[in-house]
Amino acid sequence: MLRNPGVSRIIGSQLLARFAFGMMSLGFVIAIQRTYHSYTLAGIALGAETVGAAIAGPILAREIAKRGARQLIGATTVITSALLLLLALVTLHPVLVVLAGLGVGLSSPPIQASVRSIYPHLVSKNQQHRLFSLDATLQELIWIFGPVLATAIAAAVYPAATLIAMALIQILGSGIYLSNPEVVRYKPEPTGARLGGVLKNPAIFGLMISGGLLIGSFSGVEVGTVGILSTASAGWVLSVFSVGSLVGGFVIGPRAKSAKWMVWFQLLIFAGYLLSLINPQNPWWLALCWFIAGLGIAPALGLGSTLVSLSLGAGETGEAYGWIMTGQLVGYSVGAAIAGFVIDTVSGQAAIFVAVVFQIATIIATIAWLPSMPKMHPIDNTQSIPVLPDHH
Repeated sequence: MLRNPGVSRIIGSQLLARFAFGMMSLGFVIAIQRTYHSYTLAGIALGAETVGAAIAGPILAREIAKRGARQLIGATTVITSALLLLLALVTLHPVLVVLAGLGVGLSSPPIQASVRSIYPHLVSKNQQHRLFSLDATLQELIWIFGPVLATAIAAAVYPAATLIAMALIQILGSGIYLSNPEVVRYKPEPTGARLGGVLKNPAIFGLMISGGLLIGSFSGVEVGTVGILSTASAGWVLSVFSVGSLVGGFVIGPRAKSAKWMVWFQLLIFAGYLLSLINPQNPWWLALCWFIAGLGIAPALGLGSTLVSLSLGAGETGEAYGWIMTGQLVGYSVGAAIAGFVIDTVSGQAAIFVAVVFQIATIIATIAWLPSMPKMHPIDNTQSIPVLPDHH
């Protein structure tokens, strides 16, 4: 697959362009709390960023088809980076801090929507799922190393330096991504449908709902782990969650031959969650359970991206990915709020029940919308592989 022209460049550059998002949560909280001495302000600013990203996701993704990726991603990168530098270098009124956070979310460059619209044009149809699976797997690197880099910069330099680093990485990554000839040449046909029209497709609506519920379950895992274990233990235990996803993405993900595999991936995640309830106080047991659950994450996300690509025309996939990302952001925010509430009112272990409930809902939603999912192209490992992309 990687022998296809441009695939390696696109994958590497889009990971760098999105890397700053892996630093966002910790970067915001550390920098704003240390500067303004308020976790409340830091939390509100981060929440505003999340709301902004949820609102802007489908709108900006849709605009790619009208304005082109270079113009739109270039402009949003400048705005986002400028706001990050403003937060890092200038002491603002708390209201302006929240508004700046909202602005960062609203101007988040739609890298993910752009690259996933380009992927189907880089490989043959029978390789598309493998490429989406690889993308979903490698993005775990962002969530493994992003928080580590954010805390390392804050400790080695000063807290606000994390925001400066995020801005510089965003500029560098977007610049390299937009310089790829595949990005320059790709011009999807603008869709004539209204904003939100892609949600009339039951497959896209179902993927948005099930994806939001799945990501919502992660918040129960993360908040619950922090609430149960010590800070030192929680860090490495949660990292195993992403390690499991990496392994699952490489070993299990490419084997999916139909949309029905989504149910099996979701059941695997559910099994890990359920097993954790046996002895959640033991960090080694919890790490094993999160590894098992993690095995299904990248395969599920990769298969979801493949199904979006097969469900719509090229001009509509960008907006569809934007809506799915919005569903994921909403799901995580709702899940985190519920998990935090049950920790305060019940116990840390109760947050894991939140993950279990969200995952049960994910499985139900997946089964409910399964009949509307498109058929996948059969994978024949013995057939020849074209090395030139189709011309459209």
